[in-house]
Amino acid sequence: MSFIKGALIGAALGLLFAPKSGEETREDLRKRMDDSKKSAGDYADKAKVKSEEMSQTAGTATENIKLTISKTAKDLREQLHHASEEIKDEARTLKEEVKETTEDAYVDIAVEVDDASDEIRENKDDSNLNDKV
Repeated sequence: MSFIKGALIGAALGLLFAPKSGEETREDLRKRMDDSKKSAGDYADKAKVKSEEMSQTAGTATENIKLTISKTAKDLREQLHHASEEIKDEARTLKEEVKETTEDAYVDIAVEVDDASDEIRENKDDSNLNDKV
């Protein structure tokens, strides 16, 4: 836009200071106007091409971002599933260990109770024998 304004101002100044006839001046003005129109059309075409290139680049970038996000989401789902399975396995293992420990403790306590009962009986029997003597 500034280019066109500059061309028009330049043409007007050329008219004022040019020592040419009216017909020559009008012909010069027509040429300059045609040149200005052509230049403006060229700039418009270049702008249109650049706009299309940018639009295509933006579309490609958007598609790449979508693919990246999709892959990242899939990877996260897989990692969460794997972690969940590991936690379940650990819980099962701990449950088995607690069960085994509880059973071992039960057996140990039962043995201790039996031993204590036997000792009490022996002490009682010894006590009864001492009372008889």
